[in-house]
Amino acid sequence: MVKTGQRAESLVHAPNGYALRTIKGAKCQTTDGLLTEFARALDFPDYFGHNWDALEECLADLEWLPAKGYILLITNAVQVLPDEEEYETFLEILRDAGEAWGIGQAGMGARRATPFHVLFAVSEREKAKRAHWRMTEINAEPTREAGLRRRTPSKRT
Repeated sequence: MVKTGQRAESLVHAPNGYALRTIKGAKCQTTDGLLTEFARALDFPDYFGHNWDALEECLADLEWLPAKGYILLITNAVQVLPDEEEYETFLEILRDAGEAWGIGQAGMGARRATPFHVLFAVSEREKAKRAHWRMTEINAEPTREAGLRRRTPSKRT
């Protein structure tokens, strides 16, 4: 939850070696806009196909963006895909990517389990604009320490 007067970007600080990328939710109101914004923010390769399957493939790979972990911050998240069916598809792709990074990969191109987090920044006022966010809600509070900010878990919506 982003409080009035706060900027989501000021609340999230990636640990050393992590890739922190900001996705502008205002540009993600359509599937095409979302795919274009993810490609921009994550520097997707030229072969990115601008469809759901290509997004899923690129999010589960990210070899061109080596990091110890990944944090994707979606600002103005209330504007992301107002169509519920498209929103559900998007969340499923994010879940699948998170699971893929969480278990790692054996064999050729092996990689260790790697943190992969997607944060949807929304204000208390905007939260009610979407009936079901389908994710755990956290409240970000600035701290004096470097690194990720302290978060207060709250109820699931």
